[in-house]
Amino acid sequence: MINELKQNGLSEKEARVYLAALELGKGTVQDIAKKAGVNRTTVYVMITVLEKRGLMKQVKIGKRSFFVAENPDAIISMLHKEKNGIEDREREMRKILPELKTLFNVAPGRPKIRFYEGTEVYKKIAEDIFEADTREILEIYNADLIRDVISDDEAKEFYKKRLARGIFYRALYTRKEGPFRTPPEKAEERFLSKEEFPVSGNIFIYGNRVGMASLKGSIIGVIIESDEISETLKSLFELGWESGKKRKNGKEDPDDDLLIE
Repeated sequence: MINELKQNGLSEKEARVYLAALELGKGTVQDIAKKAGVNRTTVYVMITVLEKRGLMKQVKIGKRSFFVAENPDAIISMLHKEKNGIEDREREMRKILPELKTLFNVAPGRPKIRFYEGTEVYKKIAEDIFEADTREILEIYNADLIRDVISDDEAKEFYKKRLARGIFYRALYTRKEGPFRTPPEKAEERFLSKEEFPVSGNIFIYGNRVGMASLKGSIIGVIIESDEISETLKSLFELGWESGKKRKNGKEDPDDDLLIE
């Protein structure tokens, strides 16, 4: 029974004192201490706790004080009351959770991270790129897969905004049919062999931020704001840039109607 009471929120000494009082019917502190095998000073403390939880009460008989255990049904009432209390505290905590997260995110040296799911991933990353006030966007992407998650209209809207703000763009990409032929304005791209460098995600590097998203299966993404992480990925991008094949100008490629950037 002690173990069962412990599993339902009582400490071992609380359980011993409650069971001792239950068996005695009524008893003094000394009686309960002897029955429970707990020293008298500790019994005083345990009785106070159990009284607050509705499991014991004090009765006066003449000039003497006795302590009585409440009906065991009171344990169920205690659990319901504590459950409701936890639910109330959770509701109150949820109200201040956004403020607490803000404090967590602005702590010095800690990367700020935002997670997204579904079709809004690319919209959120695009919005963040223009909010970041960057002068250059770096991107790594799969030109075949990206068509499934970004519409022509979304791609063209992004392209127009980029040009209007004078943001230069560089990209490394893979494509089943090989490199594109016509470069976008204020941009440079380099083709990577799909066999040598398989890419199934999308990475944007801009300012001190990195936006990453999946291009297959469940669409999930993350935006990380961190000087250290963005600088590291910029270095890796430059490494890929040096080994990438510069695409050649030539006849316009019909696939270039989709200006993914």
